[in-house]
Amino acid sequence: MTKQTDSGRRRRVRLRGFLCALLVGATLVIAAMTTESVGPLVSGSGAVSVIAAWVMTVWGPPQQRVLLVALPGTAAVSVIVTFVYEGPARSDAANWWTAETVALMMLMAVGVRHASIRTAIGLAALLTTTITLSPLRITMNVVPPSSRSETLQLCLIWAILAMVAMGVGAYLRNLDTRSRAIAAAERRAERLSLARDLHDYAAHDVTAVVVLVEAAQVMAKKDARQALELLPEIGAAGAQALKAMDHTVQLMAETPPGDDRERTLGPAGRRELASGSSGEEERSVPPSRRGPRRDLGELEPLVARFNRTGAPEAVLLMAEGATDDIPAEISRMGYRVIVEALTNVRRHAASASRVEVLLRREGADDSSRLRVQITDDAQHPEAETGLVERVAGAGSTGISSLSERVEGLGGRLTAGPREGGGWRVAVVLPLSSYKAPGGCNLPNG
Repeated sequence: MTKQTDSGRRRRVRLRGFLCALLVGATLVIAAMTTESVGPLVSGSGAVSVIAAWVMTVWGPPQQRVLLVALPGTAAVSVIVTFVYEGPARSDAANWWTAETVALMMLMAVGVRHASIRTAIGLAALLTTTITLSPLRITMNVVPPSSRSETLQLCLIWAILAMVAMGVGAYLRNLDTRSRAIAAAERRAERLSLARDLHDYAAHDVTAVVVLVEAAQVMAKKDARQALELLPEIGAAGAQALKAMDHTVQLMAETPPGDDRERTLGPAGRRELASGSSGEEERSVPPSRRGPRRDLGELEPLVARFNRTGAPEAVLLMAEGATDDIPAEISRMGYRVIVEALTNVRRHAASASRVEVLLRREGADDSSRLRVQITDDAQHPEAETGLVERVAGAGSTGISSLSERVEGLGGRLTAGPREGGGWRVAVVLPLSSYKAPGGCNLPNG
């Protein structure tokens, strides 16, 4: 927890404490001023209920133990005074009775909202009874006494008020439950997104490390010096993987002091920041916090890193300006597909000698599309290990998962053997307009 968060929380606690103390003090002063005219029972019972309501609502969400003590205690005091009080039923007494009723309704809403289910039911029954009986304090002490029908009508009205307070508490409880469910769903979606980032990016670099280590083992048997020459490449690939993992873990951790941006962005905003998207807002983020770029603008460095790990050789076929003015979401998705395809080549296409990465625009301006295609020349792929994984990816985070995300953007992804041998992964993504993750069609630019 950051120092700024602690400081802000302490200020809010002090402010609530000051406001609560002010309201409690004002209530005690009013009770002292009216005790002579209404008697200590009415002013004392009213003050207890009002003070309990102030503390429960202003101070903050109460603990279960506090609810179990404060609410039954307040109700008991009110019921005792209702049957013990013998008058006089003056206007001041009626004012305290009204204030006490409102306070008991507030306590009803607090109890139903914050207590456990069983406790809330018990507190609701107790406070409903207390509020319903409270009119007897007036009707039994007026001169002349109220009739039975008048008393019954007044008690019925107060019972309805108690039910209204119960309904308010139940409504707020439902809102709290829905809010917690939404927050839990957002946290789960964020964890899944971060897991995908780890698979899509860190796994690629870890695979490069494994390939280089295996190559070094083979070279060491022939020439130890050649094996030593691979150590810098192994270190660079490992550092790249650590950088990707560190940045993902950093986003999962709490924001450091002085940076409130990630706390306010939410899951979608943190994914935007993690992916290295450009824009005016991103330029305000320190470079150390932006993480590696993960879009088609980094395609050439990606291919270069792939080639440094040895055969097969990757060739980038891309016209000049092919990545200009591409929507950020489309650019990131194209990059993800290429990373996944190159990783699968390393894992499952040991006989390949050449990989072609094709990137081009297709169609007219009003229906332009981006085609991303990765092909290799592996011979007899059915004889290589991992064919099933190559088709479907590793569980929900491979090609099949990418296919779902591509379709969510209005595109299409295909993967399978190609004529003449080898494997092809192709994706077509819309450029003139594309389906945003929320389901809206957004224009390019």
